[in-house]
Amino acid sequence: MATSTSTRRTDVVLDQPGEALPAWPVLALLWGFPVFWVLGATVITGVLLTVVMLSYLAHHAAARFVPGVYAFTAFVAWVIPCAIMVEGTTRLLGYAYRFSILVIVGTAFVYTIAAGSRLSRRKIVNALTFVWFFTIVGGLAGLAFPETRLSTPVGLLLPSSLTSNEYVHDLFFPPFAEVQSPFGSPTDFLRPSAPFPYANSWGVAIVLLTPVAVACFLQTRSVVLRIAIIVGLVAMMAPALSTSNRGMFAGLVLAAVYVVIRMALRDRAAPVITIAVLGIAGATVLIANGLLTQIQTRQEYGDSNGTRFTLYEETFRRTLQSPLLGYGAPRPSAEQGISLGTQGYVWMLMFSYGFVGLVLFLTFLWGTTIRTWRSPGDVDLILHSVLVVASAIIVVYGMDIMQLLAVMLVAAVLLRRRYGLDTCDSGG
Repeated sequence: MATSTSTRRTDVVLDQPGEALPAWPVLALLWGFPVFWVLGATVITGVLLTVVMLSYLAHHAAARFVPGVYAFTAFVAWVIPCAIMVEGTTRLLGYAYRFSILVIVGTAFVYTIAAGSRLSRRKIVNALTFVWFFTIVGGLAGLAFPETRLSTPVGLLLPSSLTSNEYVHDLFFPPFAEVQSPFGSPTDFLRPSAPFPYANSWGVAIVLLTPVAVACFLQTRSVVLRIAIIVGLVAMMAPALSTSNRGMFAGLVLAAVYVVIRMALRDRAAPVITIAVLGIAGATVLIANGLLTQIQTRQEYGDSNGTRFTLYEETFRRTLQSPLLGYGAPRPSAEQGISLGTQGYVWMLMFSYGFVGLVLFLTFLWGTTIRTWRSPGDVDLILHSVLVVASAIIVVYGMDIMQLLAVMLVAAVLLRRRYGLDTCDSGG
């Protein structure tokens, strides 16, 4: 009788549409990232995998429209008519590139929610941790070979009329590091960026993926993997220090403080003490190696705050002239040598897709953060800090495909668990 009952329960699980969805299309986006980056084909491969995911979702009628999916779907739909506001072929290609990223991460988001045990929390966390390791390796490569640029096969196939654009050139011929020489500065600023085009993108990836790596440490039973994560945390200090990225350090502190407070409220003394000690030790090492001096020097000669605030004011002013559809893509500033909508994801959304697009995206992000606030275990709580930190850093930093994908996959895992769609990984 017990065997019969067990068989019936298994049949019920296997009959669920999501159980027929294979995990590989989403996992390929993450585990294959190093190869895609070297080829210059991260977005191109993402589009191909999106077609595969949509085919599986349609064939098995597996999509689950839980709260959060509606807002993001509405946001992507709103971006479509914004294309009519784009001026010039180059900006239209930029619009298509950004829209492709939204479709890729949105499809992966829906697919992960629907995939059930085939795409477990453990698999997602492990794969994102792999991206974190690769990001650290890229940062170390930037320190070792700061003048190196990667010549990708896809970039070599593009016409010079496209690659002459600075943004396109950086995407398909990405530098290992940004070497900045502000006028009057006594030293150059060597800021690692690989495997991303810009140092700020590297910092955003570290902010979003480090909590995932900590969650991986908690959920794994592998001693080797735990040691590797500890080594990764130590190894990332050198490139992190070199970036002198204030927002990155602030984001990491925010994530740690958030987790410590939430765990303290749960009377979880051991994790609180561990995180606090590690945080203090890390901060001591960074400050002892000149973090504050480097940040102060870069601010003195770069005046990044003044430039940013001027751009934000102009971006808001210009958006008021096209409040619904925005401008479809960033455009050059009339006052600075930087394009409006490039100094923070919030400002890009507002300028490119109007106030409606901004509100729809924030409705998704903030709504998902609130809905998944009651994270039941330590692993889920640490993952939830990714959404909290993302809400803060998008004000000052942009989000490329891997950064946005990390947020979407964490959101998918937490929403799936919030609405009882998980068939595994119920603990921790």
